[in-house]
Amino acid sequence: MRPRILVTCSLNDHEAATRTLVAYCDPVVAAGGLPLIAPAFTDATVVEEALDNVQGVLLIGGPDYHPEEYGGRPQPASDLMDRRRHDADLLLARAVLRRGLPVLGICGGLQLLVIAGGGALVQDLPTDWPGTLGHSREEGDGFTHDLTVVPGTLLATLAGGPIAVNSYHHQAARPDRLGGFTISARSADGVIEAVERTDHPCCLGVQWHPERMADSASSQALFRHLVHTARSHPSGR
Repeated sequence: MRPRILVTCSLNDHEAATRTLVAYCDPVVAAGGLPLIAPAFTDATVVEEALDNVQGVLLIGGPDYHPEEYGGRPQPASDLMDRRRHDADLLLARAVLRRGLPVLGICGGLQLLVIAGGGALVQDLPTDWPGTLGHSREEGDGFTHDLTVVPGTLLATLAGGPIAVNSYHHQAARPDRLGGFTISARSADGVIEAVERTDHPCCLGVQWHPERMADSASSQALFRHLVHTARSHPSGR
């Protein structure tokens, strides 16, 4: 039986979310998992029941999380995700970390894991970290760049060598407030591109979008590892 992987979803643009969810779910299926879409659960009891019935979780990208969650400054409402999704994602992510469920966070999913762990974000790279590469679509049109992967990390094992990734973000994990995570990759400008928990077989966040590079060996390795560790985790507890 395929291990069940709970996949978060967007509430901002339902048509776009439908297309994006296919892109996130197809690599899970290709890796041997069964993706199940999670609506924005706001009841903690329902979240626990949902996690009782899955073996892993995939946290997708999206708009910015509300900055008051990590002590950030106010942002325009147009930058922020739907409040219900924000609250639901944090509720889910905190439960996932508490249970030790296999989890992969993609782009905003990495940022969600860091916030859920008590960490914080670089709120806007062009403003707060001058001189960085053009990481967002507006700056670099989703360009590809190389990563420096930290030796000995889970990501280093999965990547099997140097990797090049896409880039569609303007925020990143703050190096001094990682919420219990360790850095497993950086871009050439020092921006954190991946984090992981060293005491966990699969608790990994990547700042790029592997689902948009689904044919690459490194992307496939990420989804395979999530499904593999989920397969050996018979319940959500």
